[in-house]
Amino acid sequence: MVTVNGVVRMVALQFSFTNADAVPPSVMRLERETLDERSERKSYATGFLVIEPTEKCSIVDFLGDLESAGYELVGAFYKERIDGKDLRGKRTYHMVRFLFTQKEFARPSEEFQSVRNTILEELKVVCQCAFWRVRMFSNPFYQNHEEVPGQRTLSLNFEARLPLTLPNGEPVTAWRKDERGRKMGDAPLPLMPNRHLQIVDGVVLLTA
Repeated sequence: MVTVNGVVRMVALQFSFTNADAVPPSVMRLERETLDERSERKSYATGFLVIEPTEKCSIVDFLGDLESAGYELVGAFYKERIDGKDLRGKRTYHMVRFLFTQKEFARPSEEFQSVRNTILEELKVVCQCAFWRVRMFSNPFYQNHEEVPGQRTLSLNFEARLPLTLPNGEPVTAWRKDERGRKMGDAPLPLMPNRHLQIVDGVVLLTA
């Protein structure tokens, strides 16, 4: 259990896409990851897993919960990363990270402030239009490449995107099934999440 309080300085929302067309268009584009960069990334000190990978989660309420908890969007960027299953560097995925910090520490650049509202709207669409596999880590917080004692970063990873609508705008549907896998009802229905990612009484958790 992780409580969002003075200890959690930053919350990072990291989305992985297989399709570059799904990447929000307004976030800053960085150069494609190199093998050396991937090795350096994997060498950083890591924290501990708080939420085990959980499939088919709704995250639509989480942005509002973050804002209510006193966090502000201060940065966002996109980078094409090397897939760990192909260390030759030919297979990649598309990573987008949104950084939120406690408002008292928020110092976004003027350039980012000019596009922040647009990026927030694009992030809302990402959250509203799909279910995700969610996992969360509590990691050390770094400032100027130095670890800050007593401060943490929550890193929420969103993978295995499950779109809720078809390209024509119609909802994706599926048959409800009983415990034996038999179809229930008269017709397939819109997808329902297994869990909801929320902040409840200051605690980040998955609710039923």
